[in-house]
Amino acid sequence: MPHRPGPICVIGAGIIGASAAFHLIESGARDVIVIDAGEPLSGTTPAGAGFVARFGADHNRRLGACTIPLQDYGLGFYQRLHESGADLEYASNGNLVLARTPTMLDTLADGILRHPQVAAGTRRLNADSVGELMLGAVNPAAVAGGVYMPEGIQLTTALAQQELLTRLEDAEVQFHWDTPATGVRVVDGTVTGVETSNGTIDASTIVFAAGAWNQTLLESRDRRLPLIPMVATRFVSEPAGLSPLMPTVQCLELHLWLRELRGAFSWGGSFAYRLLSALEQEGLEFGYGRPVSQALLDAQYAYQENVAEVFPALSELSAVETIQGVPVYTVDGGLYVGSVPGIEGLWALAGDSESGITHGPGMGKLVAQLIMDETPFTDPAPFRLDRVNPADYPDEASMVASMAEDRIAEAAQLN
Repeated sequence: MPHRPGPICVIGAGIIGASAAFHLIESGARDVIVIDAGEPLSGTTPAGAGFVARFGADHNRRLGACTIPLQDYGLGFYQRLHESGADLEYASNGNLVLARTPTMLDTLADGILRHPQVAAGTRRLNADSVGELMLGAVNPAAVAGGVYMPEGIQLTTALAQQELLTRLEDAEVQFHWDTPATGVRVVDGTVTGVETSNGTIDASTIVFAAGAWNQTLLESRDRRLPLIPMVATRFVSEPAGLSPLMPTVQCLELHLWLRELRGAFSWGGSFAYRLLSALEQEGLEFGYGRPVSQALLDAQYAYQENVAEVFPALSELSAVETIQGVPVYTVDGGLYVGSVPGIEGLWALAGDSESGITHGPGMGKLVAQLIMDETPFTDPAPFRLDRVNPADYPDEASMVASMAEDRIAEAAQLN
């Protein structure tokens, strides 16, 4: 269906919403408005780890091969930004999926190396090779080996978000900061505007890209998706002398992700994640910015020596920065990109599943192409909003139960 004339309003200015606005402009839209409930960079995006790789090419992960085109697009998108001179603290050092035991190493190798779309150069490493690749950051005696994914990149998420916002400002996109969206005005089944705390903003097309607040916006029009908001934690350590050439690291056995950032450790994992709803029941106050949960900060500090068994330089280092965000998970591990059923002109980008920085560019491009009636660069069917029946998941407990054996479900149930 061709795009109807009139303003296009994107709700949410994180990496996914900013990517949608950016690609709408790139596809020829000339009247784009971005609404955000907070100030620039006040949401979840700056809390992200900044990993990008072909994570869908792994039978051990729930994303599925349908996400690989989005990952490939994201890899190329950030490379182009970097090559244009944007300061993203970009590095192309690959991603290492670490194994502490031979059994886990076999599991990783089977899932990644046997995938039909495995990237060229992906390889299995023994413990000594891991030690060499990590340039002294890993104790080889504490690991069995790993699988190296050479295409992986890293960047600082806040810098990537700011770069897109700057380019949108240069393109004369209208921004409404500190403007919470409260609903959608619909006339005869078609959107005509966004209702906000500061009044109604006219729009012929609306894109929900509001992260944890997507559910509230959908419910304002009697729609729902099975989404699970979690609070996640990231620490940046004191300087540790890490090499800027070391790859990003993931370790399922430690529930860990870790990377180098200006010589320090930037790290976190599901040991310091928890359901947003559970924290709110315990008194966490959460508005439109980032949460601050002391319980999760304490949990990560308590876990630090476990990580230091593999990364000795982290032992007893203090955190010079702590930051928390609210990634939103889906019951099937997939992403939502598509039209909201039954309401013409309403679209949604939802369920980042802790991978917004990886998939944001591709999600934004795909929704822009669909809105502007262009041929999509990848099949949109796997990302449809109606692929899952919300009635099958009447409450959050049923959503978590459906994710049996997933590390995030384990975190939700254990905390």
